Amino acid sequence: MYELKNKIKKYLEPVIHWGSPDYFTFPQNRNDRIGALYKAWGHVINSNMGGAYYEFGIYKGSSFRESFLTYQQYVGWMNSQSNSSEMWRQKIKWDFDHHFYAFDTFEGMPENLENNENFAQGSFLGSFENVKLEGEKIGMYEGDSIKYFKGLFSEVSKQNATNIADLQTAAIVNIDSDLYMSACDALEIVKPKLQQGAILMMDDWNCFRADNNQGERRALREFLEKNSHIETEKYFSYSFAGQAFIVHITI
Repeated sequence: MYELKNKIKKYLEPVIHWGSPDYFTFPQNRNDRIGALYKAWGHVINSNMGGAYYEFGIYKGSSFRESFLTYQQYVGWMNSQSNSSEMWRQKIKWDFDHHFYAFDTFEGMPENLENNENFAQGSFLGSFENVKLEGEKIGMYEGDSIKYFKGLFSEVSKQNATNIADLQTAAIVNIDSDLYMSACDALEIVKPKLQQGAILMMDDWNCFRADNNQGERRALREFLEKNSHIETEKYFSYSFAGQAFIVHITI
């Protein structure tokens, strides 16, 4: 069913765009995940901020690839600025070295206590090999700038501590892991990587009926309570349940 929906979407999108006004199809005005990534990267590029894109819970890799493609659009724009006839644009030293890091069990949802059938153990199962293969089709070859971390976030952080310590700081963090404990573990991994102005995307912010004591809402609240030097400012909401924040570092 998932593949069928994607095929239908791929067929219909050009038709919808052909008959729609520019303001409707312009990515910045979209309220889905693509629009959210466009806004997030726009903030990063406009701030000339270095750092990587971190995604936790990539499933089949669609948003991970979409983030890469969106970034490539901005790379083209930065190149055009560097080649501008206006001297002041030429003098801007753009950062063209943003990396992409993906974290997932690739075994579906782990065992959990959420008591929600949407997030039952084994659901949202994506193939690690297929994700890498689809990424390679658009130029996302595993290496220094593209990395995949397979396993439970809590185990990955221990088994790959040295590798993670060497990763770039975070420009955008996309937590799409649904579960409270998974979100807690993801936040702990990126804590030393957060920088002033980074974008934190909580894709399942309003799941569990937007209960502040469940899911990603609870995870972020407890994380901020334990780390008083980190604050978040609401930036924009997106899709059905997503919320983006701007990170502030107070020390």
